[in-house]
Amino acid sequence: MSTGSSAGTSTETGDVNAKTATWQWWTGETARAAEVQYVGSDSTAKNYNFAVDVLFMQGDPAPTSFNMAGQRYFVNTDNGLIRNPSYSTGIGTNVGALGTVANQYGVILSTWDAGTANNPSGLTGVDALGTSSQTDAVTFRTAVSPLFNGGFTLSGTTQDDSTFNVTPDIHGVINNPSAGVFGVVDYNNGIASIRFGRPVDDTHASDPGVVDLTYMGIAGVKYVKTFSAKSDTLRYSAVGYSYLPLDQNILGLDPVRLPTDGKVPIFRVGSFVVVGHSATVGPATVTNGQTINCARVRLSRIRILDAANQVINLGYTQDLEAGTVTFTDVSGYAQPITVEHRIEDMALVIDAQINGQLTLSRALTHDFPIGSYVSSALIIGDTHARVSTLFDQATFDNTWQDSVVGNPAIGTFNDTLAPIVVTNKGALTERWAIRFTNTTAFDIIGEHTGVIGTGSTGVDASPNNPAAGAPYFVIPAAGWGAGWAVGNVLRFNTVGATNPIWVARTILQGPPTTADDKFTLLVRGDIDQP
Repeated sequence: MSTGSSAGTSTETGDVNAKTATWQWWTGETARAAEVQYVGSDSTAKNYNFAVDVLFMQGDPAPTSFNMAGQRYFVNTDNGLIRNPSYSTGIGTNVGALGTVANQYGVILSTWDAGTANNPSGLTGVDALGTSSQTDAVTFRTAVSPLFNGGFTLSGTTQDDSTFNVTPDIHGVINNPSAGVFGVVDYNNGIASIRFGRPVDDTHASDPGVVDLTYMGIAGVKYVKTFSAKSDTLRYSAVGYSYLPLDQNILGLDPVRLPTDGKVPIFRVGSFVVVGHSATVGPATVTNGQTINCARVRLSRIRILDAANQVINLGYTQDLEAGTVTFTDVSGYAQPITVEHRIEDMALVIDAQINGQLTLSRALTHDFPIGSYVSSALIIGDTHARVSTLFDQATFDNTWQDSVVGNPAIGTFNDTLAPIVVTNKGALTERWAIRFTNTTAFDIIGEHTGVIGTGSTGVDASPNNPAAGAPYFVIPAAGWGAGWAVGNVLRFNTVGATNPIWVARTILQGPPTTADDKFTLLVRGDIDQP
């Protein structure tokens, strides 16, 4: 084989559309670079015959395999060129490598059979005409996960040289018919599955190149006719979370049972949720006897707010079933007032997806508009107000314990004949001391509420709970007997119908994310019809 030009024509098979490409061994001006690569007895420029050490086939990108002179050549993982490798072992004859000669990249052939044809054919793994390899679907995992919601974008160029830049919605769904890009991004695991195509109707379902994308669960997208995007133009950007170890001293909680990111789910399979929506009527100036219809029935709550946005508890009646409120005494109202009304449904969660989708055990009984909320619910179980402990003692030194301190009093309260009465509405969990100031009069003292009133053995004692509009308890006058002296104490405890819960809110240092951050805790009783 000589150093002169010699060209061959081959069919390129690396693209979806086969193209005819012209490949050449060392040719033109760059042939001078081969003139120093020879063996011979004389290196001077004389008319001596000499053998060329290497042959070079230019190509960027270079082929991964080709045929020449009835033999097959492959590029291995080390960019070495081997000839006729074994299909069982992969071992073949080393005959060259990929490399650069005179700033040209391609295949350097160092060993070949003399006197054979030098036309390469069957090139694979390249596009000799300069176009990119193309694909109609990609699935990949991002370098970081979990991803920030809305922190993923995908860009690229389609086969018709149109560019696109798409971002999934808050559920991780990409639905962009104009760009022809559809897909699903798993924010939690950083996995993206993308398809390229144009939507078609069901009549084209069996046409060539049409695929069914219902498995992606994209609303309104079923069949698409695929087209390609250029693989080497596809780029993604992603913003993910990274977590530092949780410091118990900074966090204020023992993090041993918390996830690494410090987040715990508020919705779990098997837990209860409350779907609710609040609306208002007004502001309006109301008069005695006026009825306001909230235009919704089976309400869970009605609140009346005055002009200063303070809650009004008196001067009206409400019918939650009918959704109406009637005013009976508006004197003292700071008008205009606003009627806040709320509908709710409670249901069991039977499925909870990472994208925030919840499946409930039953259908909702109200029509919930946009702006409704889903709240987690802590189930307390059956509960009721009660008196848990009752005893008397001769003196009281402000020691609050659930047994007699010192000696019992001579007088005794007959709680069998006249039990102390509590209601779910008015009672709270508290320790009480009824301390006598003379033989019949007494002070009513709470461990946490302090002195809340006075009473006498001659009449029922019913101190009012201002927060509930009902008595904390009622002590019947019939229970008192004789023998009470100054300083004697009747001690008893009440347990409210509500259940104690611990609320811990931890806010770490950082820039503010909202100017008004708040939450509401509401005690619901299933005795009320939702």
